[in-house]
Amino acid sequence: MLNFFPTKNLIFFLLILFILFSDKLTLYPKQPIVLRNADSLIGLSNENYSIRNFIGNVIFEQGEVVLRCDTAIQYIDQNRVELMGNVVINRKDVEIRSQKIDYNGNTKTAIAHNYIQIKDSSTFIEAKSGTYNIETNVAHFQKNVKVENDTIIIYSDELIHNTDNDESVATGNVTLFGKKKPSAIVCDSLIHKPELSFLLAYENAAFFYIDSLKRQGDLTFDTLSISASTIFGNQVRGQEFYQFLENVEIIKGSLYSKCQKAEFFASGDSLILSGEPVVWYDSLQLFADTIVAFFPQRNLEKLQLRNNALSISINDTTQLGRIDQISGRDIDILFEQDSIRTIISKFQANSIYFIDGENGEQSGFQRSGADTIYIHFQNNEVENIVWKSNPYIDFYPENIWSNNLNEYYLPRFKIRYDRPTKRVFPTKPK
Repeated sequence: MLNFFPTKNLIFFLLILFILFSDKLTLYPKQPIVLRNADSLIGLSNENYSIRNFIGNVIFEQGEVVLRCDTAIQYIDQNRVELMGNVVINRKDVEIRSQKIDYNGNTKTAIAHNYIQIKDSSTFIEAKSGTYNIETNVAHFQKNVKVENDTIIIYSDELIHNTDNDESVATGNVTLFGKKKPSAIVCDSLIHKPELSFLLAYENAAFFYIDSLKRQGDLTFDTLSISASTIFGNQVRGQEFYQFLENVEIIKGSLYSKCQKAEFFASGDSLILSGEPVVWYDSLQLFADTIVAFFPQRNLEKLQLRNNALSISINDTTQLGRIDQISGRDIDILFEQDSIRTIISKFQANSIYFIDGENGEQSGFQRSGADTIYIHFQNNEVENIVWKSNPYIDFYPENIWSNNLNEYYLPRFKIRYDRPTKRVFPTKPK
């Protein structure tokens, strides 16, 4: 089990990450900002000429840093310049653009209050305002923040980003979109380290994956959505892997689920649910210590209920006590074309099945058991039942039932009424 920082310590954690991003000291020797070009010097101020105003093709240099703009005010004593109009700052492969930047040569920090963008060899960042430290390669942006590279786009209210290793900490209305896969993550706080294939989403977090499927000539979309308190993403043996922790809710087609922990292997198309998992599928509710869902080619193929397995089917809404049940150590449920084909209960299998009389047949319920029970379906109706090894079958006509239907439950019987509601795939900010 992974141990993460609690939410109340997240701000402190983000500050620690900010410090870790900066692997160099924040105190620098004063290196003067030097003018290399200007069409004209339009004014001098103070007796010591400590303030100078330049206009036209202005170029400054400070070591490897080159600053260009239309007009500038240089504060020589402060080792600072105000750059205005088509501002471009370059250092190696990093380029900063804005219409107005205040650049401090002592701290090598660029500050913009009305739009700023940064580009390097792999990443583009823009925001309403922000600061960028050219020495540590750390940007701190606020309002309408957008980060984009070859694989993802991140939108947020605030961002701390290191252009040297492409690592980001985003907070406030965070949305991450995959560019190569139709996926998205929303949360309040996000840590993203692409070189390590590492992602951590906190608070109100949700993961989405869209599949496009053609059915009867129409194009429809099947969306997998998983929400949780925390989402952890990484690469495991070359596979894209996500772990979801606490208050997990999963929806895919007709499958709904809740649990405390889920693991998703995108390459293998499987979900592993633990921590009191429950699955709703049409009229079924499924319980076990662990539930595994397999959906190769994005179609649900099998559900495995491992340890303390229970399946209940609520078919009669007018008499809520008439609930078909099957239990065993393990239960496998096999699907064909999104419909249940077979239910197999293994190891001390037991079932209760309610029978409605038709054409003179007697109604009642059937209690049965065996080492293994097979229930085969056709058109979502029970076609036949097979009991294998040590079977027993008892039938109770309806006319001898007691008035209390609650007596006709298997020992591990349970039922849930808190099925999650569908989430909508997020839209990109305008």
